Amino acid sequence: MAEKKSKDRFGTGFKRIYLILCGVFALVLLIEIRNHSMCLNGELADLCHISYADTLSETIMQSLIIFLATTVPIYYIVRWIYLGFKK
Repeated sequence: MAEKKSKDRFGTGFKRIYLILCGVFALVLLIEIRNHSMCLNGELADLCHISYADTLSETIMQSLIIFLATTVPIYYIVRWIYLGFKK
């Protein structure tokens, strides 16, 4: 009985770590979007295309694609690892 609870805690720990890391990654991408917005409103708005996409909407789409392309596969990898430990 105690072993089953420890395995449940192990899975819950993986889930919590994953969610926290996804939240931090989303925050980093939101800060990047905010920086692009600030760059567009700054003095050298014509130089924003050097560091960012041409428009703010493109930067938002790129950030969303990056977020989904990294977090979804990582979820399945972590789930695969957890299910391997479960057996």
